[in-house]
Amino acid sequence: MSVFREEKIGDLVIRINAWNPVQEAADNYIRYVDLSSVDSTTKSITDCHQLLGSAAPSRARQLVAASDILVSTVRPNLNGVAMVPAELDGATASTGFCVLRPNLNRVYPKYLFQWIKSPAFIRDMVRKATGASYPAVSDKIVFESKIPLPTIEKQRRIATVLDAADMLGLKRRATIGMLDPIVQSMFVEIFGDPGVNPKRWPAVPLAEAVNEGTIVTYGIVQAGEECPGGVPYIRTGDIVDGKIVAEGLRHTTEEIASRFTRSRVTANDIVMSIRATVGTTAVVPEELDGANLTQGTAKISPGKQTELLYLLNYLRAPAIQSWIGRQVKGATFREITLSRLRELPVLLPPRDLQKSFVARATAVERLKSAQYAALRKLESLYATLQHDAFKGEL
Repeated sequence: MSVFREEKIGDLVIRINAWNPVQEAADNYIRYVDLSSVDSTTKSITDCHQLLGSAAPSRARQLVAASDILVSTVRPNLNGVAMVPAELDGATASTGFCVLRPNLNRVYPKYLFQWIKSPAFIRDMVRKATGASYPAVSDKIVFESKIPLPTIEKQRRIATVLDAADMLGLKRRATIGMLDPIVQSMFVEIFGDPGVNPKRWPAVPLAEAVNEGTIVTYGIVQAGEECPGGVPYIRTGDIVDGKIVAEGLRHTTEEIASRFTRSRVTANDIVMSIRATVGTTAVVPEELDGANLTQGTAKISPGKQTELLYLLNYLRAPAIQSWIGRQVKGATFREITLSRLRELPVLLPPRDLQKSFVARATAVERLKSAQYAALRKLESLYATLQHDAFKGEL
């Protein structure tokens, strides 16, 4: 238990202004931050849309300022949060965010931001979220959540320590991010750009490139309440940074899972998001052999004509991601239908050539694994510091 008194977040923030750019700035360009603008890994705004006020979506309503904190109210397990940088002062944010504008007399902005990123806050939001396939919390829930609150001086000191530890992790992630383009460069060097197919490889629909006896399919329609110790299932939001975040998986009963045996995954299957973040992929690790999926994800089992790492990197190739993007329907609720995904053309180079690529890609993957191991140590250190800081033991 923290030695600091606890206060509601809502008592520490200031109300922000709302507006309607369609009516108030129809002929002017606005800067719009939506849910997809926030990187849940780096906890930063990585994209800002420029659009005419007349074209602003109905969710573009919140005027934000530098040092405001954006908290995504959907999929709280992903912790899609970010602090508004100075260059986005005056931008418009989606109502999908709960916007926290710190009262500087009560709370130091970076301290509040560190708390919003803490496991304790995330657990609180996940516990209070409603909706199985699209979990969400309300602004009210965020405002009523409590935060340990020392003096402003101690808040500054805690934030400085945690910021420094956090920065080490971000630098390590940046190093890992530099390795992915290397694999894609090798892919194009060996096989050519799949969007052009300069080497004239034969092609088949994805439905014919998967393992015999399987189909590209999604999973459980209604998973029910969380079942501790039950069958884990993979949702769209569980695919982060090209990997499945096993720690955040929810579980369903054996009875429900048994009705969806076609979507049961095995180790080395590929899982693809077909809703929201359409096209993101990850490989099923050994520890999730036998897990299941939800309707937002699809199972792709590499067949006899494709090596796993070849098919994975083929699906991640910019040209193929572009093809997937062109098939997506919906603006607010983005998705690709299974029928269209099954038609995705897959090039089939000779297996020997695929294996040559796999050998080279595996060497890079080993390097990535070493970097990830170092990152996990940094994250463990950061988590320990967070825990101690908010208990008043730092």
